[in-house]
Amino acid sequence: MNVRKGILNYLTLHSTIVRRNHHRSYHKECRQQGSPHGMEKNSKMKNVRPNYFVCIPLSGNKALVEEFLKVQNHVASKFEMLKECAIERNKFHISLLILHVKKSQMESSKEAFHEAMAEIKKLNHQAISFDTLETFRNDVLYAGLQEGSRKYVMNVIALLRDSFAKRDIHIFGNRTGREEARGKKRASGASDKSAANPIDKSAANPSDKSAAPPGTHQRDDKEQITPHVTIMKNSYLRKIYSNRKPQIFADYYADFNLSKLKNERVVPNKIQFLEMDTDSATSYYRIIAECGLP
Repeated sequence: MNVRKGILNYLTLHSTIVRRNHHRSYHKECRQQGSPHGMEKNSKMKNVRPNYFVCIPLSGNKALVEEFLKVQNHVASKFEMLKECAIERNKFHISLLILHVKKSQMESSKEAFHEAMAEIKKLNHQAISFDTLETFRNDVLYAGLQEGSRKYVMNVIALLRDSFAKRDIHIFGNRTGREEARGKKRASGASDKSAANPIDKSAANPSDKSAAPPGTHQRDDKEQITPHVTIMKNSYLRKIYSNRKPQIFADYYADFNLSKLKNERVVPNKIQFLEMDTDSATSYYRIIAECGLP
């Protein structure tokens, strides 16, 4: 009896210690996440996906649009499957901010947009020009801005970011310079294989909702935002090719003649706040708000 009682006392004490240590470990990890419920919040944020964005529309500049279409045709001539990755001619835009807006945040997001626009109108506006073709992870082909234009657009982005961030609206970024450099290195190393094996069979299953769309991260570091114009993106093929998505390798666009594209100038006349879903009546994104520039 004494032996049995001793064993029961030991098991009771051991169980209490284990529960106590687990409790302490859990709250320590939560504190490391930055809040008492950091673990739960961090887990939920991994499932957040972009649903709204702010941009400068470009469809009004016909000469520029024609150059983007030529880029698409050039890439498709190297690998025909990528023709289905082309952005529609009426949807070209300079991405400024990519967001996840909850239903409960719609009114505050509109306030954020208009508040930022009031400050943006005070800037010295300038024409925007482009000088490069690059990709995010070989998934999104985009036109990069010339340095002077990039600085101007980054000033616009900073005002938008501050206005949305202070209302706790989730902001997505895209690749940093270091990450992009690594991507280019991988692309150049894989270029010899691109013709024989142009499809990435190791890509994540698109049905996995925890994965952000190509070119976006769920961090909101300021250095994560790269102003750009998306020309092609392989996410257009997700439903068709499931977890096999074609890559947009540098070989497909590196020899495109950029002289005409570099000569084009865009004077922004408005900024739009859009939902990512297409409006069936206009075949354009659904416009939440827009504001003209002086």
